Amino acid sequence: MTAIPTLALSALIAAAAACGVAWALRPDAQATAVPGADLQAELAALRQAHATLQRELDQLRTAPAVAAPAAARGERTVASVDDAQIAAAVEAYLQRRGRAVDAAAETPFDLDADFVRLQGSNFWDDASPWKRAFAAGRMDEVIARFEALAKANRNDIPAQMDLARAYMAYLQLDPSKWQLSMKADQVFDDVLDLDENHWEARFTKAVSYTFWPDFLGKKKDAVAHFETLVRQQELQPAQPHQAQTYLYLGNLVEQQDPKRAREIWAQGLRRHPEHAELRQKAGS
Repeated sequence: MTAIPTLALSALIAAAAACGVAWALRPDAQATAVPGADLQAELAALRQAHATLQRELDQLRTAPAVAAPAAARGERTVASVDDAQIAAAVEAYLQRRGRAVDAAAETPFDLDADFVRLQGSNFWDDASPWKRAFAAGRMDEVIARFEALAKANRNDIPAQMDLARAYMAYLQLDPSKWQLSMKADQVFDDVLDLDENHWEARFTKAVSYTFWPDFLGKKKDAVAHFETLVRQQELQPAQPHQAQTYLYLGNLVEQQDPKRAREIWAQGLRRHPEHAELRQKAGS
């Protein structure tokens, strides 16, 4: 049995968590501590759904096979479930969640007039225009426009970031579009090819990888990106949102190397002496 359903939900969880954290911590954000309560609640729900699905898959894998003669004797049998059925069930679950759009989305959406409002914006600052586009059934057209702009302006970082944000907004509104998380990840790579010091793109990638299952080996990639961010940050004036880089990196290496984790947190505390969580982690 393959891990397709588990990977689908893992991609969704990783994308939602990473992008929500990145938007909340980006340099121009007003709050630089933690994501909002709504995002935290959504992430908790996604984690619970992922855990429930994984338990059900494990039960299916370990359920004993029941021979036909036993069924003929009236004994209880265990129905077989193939990968296609599991994937279809996951898809149906995600689609049900994707239909939940609140009353704010009832305002009409004009593609030409409202598209300008979407440029340079993100779902976590103001979800209402994205929800209106989704409720009007225009998100595919919105995505197509952002893709066209990004293709026509391959060296324009704002255009590329607009596309990544559009992918993530659509994913938030319709979790069955989990493949968009992969597309957004590729866009972040494109942005980093243009500017290897782009904090938001690298930080979002790194956080996303921390949510992937261990067998995919993404944790080591997350560590590498966070280490790059630390090196880059050390060459710049300290900014509040950068404290999260030290927290995440220390948390990732803590289990294998507690001493190094404390050193990383202490390094971050030297640059962010007022950061309470770093102080606690560093033992100061």
